[in-house]
Amino acid sequence: MLKAKRSIQRRLQNSVTDLERFLPTAVQKSYFMLSDAERDVLKTALEKYQPGPYEPIFVGGANLLKPALRLMSAYRLVIDEIKDTKAVRSYTRWVDAVQVRGAENHEVYVTFSPRFEPIWLESKKPLLKYVAQQPPNIGLRSRYALRLYSWARKFLTVGTKRISLEQLRKVLGLESVHDAAGNIIREAPLPVWANLRQRALDVAIAEINEKTDLQIALEALGRSKHRRVTTLTFSIKAQTVPKGDSKGKSAN
Repeated sequence: MLKAKRSIQRRLQNSVTDLERFLPTAVQKSYFMLSDAERDVLKTALEKYQPGPYEPIFVGGANLLKPALRLMSAYRLVIDEIKDTKAVRSYTRWVDAVQVRGAENHEVYVTFSPRFEPIWLESKKPLLKYVAQQPPNIGLRSRYALRLYSWARKFLTVGTKRISLEQLRKVLGLESVHDAAGNIIREAPLPVWANLRQRALDVAIAEINEKTDLQIALEALGRSKHRRVTTLTFSIKAQTVPKGDSKGKSAN
C-alpha cells in the first residue's frame, strides 16, 4: 500500500515537472479557468492538432458552439518570449476562429493561430496527460499559486524547506530577464519585499491552502545584518482538499 502511494506521488510530481518544463504558467492558469465544456472542446482540438497547413479542426455538433466561442473571446493567454535580445509579451486566445458548417446539422470547427504553433505543440502532450490525472491544483487561479504549489509538492515528504529570496523569485516567476549576453532586459517585478509578500506570496499561500491537498505556512524569515530578508523557511504538509474556506498562516 505504501509503495503504491509513493508511486502515485512520484508520477504526480513528474507530471507537474513536465508541465512546468514545457508549458508556460500563464497557459496553465488560463486552462484551469475553463469550464468542463470548454476543456472538452480544447481537448478534442488539441488531440487532432497537427503542424503545417492551416486547417479547421472538427470538434463536434451545435451543442459545442457556445463553449468554442468562449474559447475565442473569453480567455486570454499571456505568452512571454525573448526575440532579438528583447522581451516580448504577446496576448492571444485559445482559439483563433470558430466555423459552423451545414444548414441543418451544424458541425463546429475551430482553428488555432499559426503564430503560436510551438505553444500548441508543446501544450498537446503534457497538458492532456496532466489533466487526465485530475491534479489537486487544477482549481488554482493565481499564477503565483500555480508556481508555488508545483515547487512545494517536491518537498512534501521533507516537511520543511528553506529557500533564498532570490530562489523564491525564480519559483514565482518574479526574477529579472536577461539576454544571451547576461544583460538585463526586464527588471524584476515587485522588487520590494513587502510588496512581493503582499501581492504574490501571501496570495499564493492562501489559495493553495484553500483549494488543494497542500497546507503551506511561512515559518521563519532569515535576515541580513541590515534587516533585509534573505531566506524563507516553509512548512509543507498534506491535507484533505478543503470543501470550505481556509486561510494560511505565515510568519511576521
